[in-house]
Amino acid sequence: FDEGGANQAESIEAYLIKFQQVGSETLGELLEKLRDSGSPVDCVVYDAVLPWDLDVAKKNGVFGAAFFTQSCAVDNIYYHVYKGIVKVPVEETRIAIPGLPDLEPADLPSFVTKPETYPAVVEMIRNQFIDIDTADWVLFNTFYKLEEEVCKNIS
Repeated sequence: FDEGGANQAESIEAYLIKFQQVGSETLGELLEKLRDSGSPVDCVVYDAVLPWDLDVAKKNGVFGAAFFTQSCAVDNIYYHVYKGIVKVPVEETRIAIPGLPDLEPADLPSFVTKPETYPAVVEMIRNQFIDIDTADWVLFNTFYKLEEEVCKNIS
């Protein structure tokens, strides 16, 4: 979809499938090219919403570091959605997540409260944790003083 991006695809789902296919192929080719040129890559730092990057890195003998670009608090919510602890769509009036104050549905990202609006995005949000246990490093976007309670107690 080089010409029109996501708008060129028949759906966001089709776009994401093609993005993974082509992205995996070209990332693998790039890693091979750099290895063959004498400047091999040691580690691929990838946005966690694209977990297939880790598969490509591992296939090429390269370390993989998942980088969660959302705030640590938001990733904490998404992790609990992934684990099924927070059910989607949220029906409770109070949501308790370790490391965060009690939340109301209005405090949550719209992907969690109205998943039918963005089904492909909800799937992408869930999948960012799919291979997290096989990543060599996990990096979070946070400022300790802003999210002290969140980064201490995520489990």
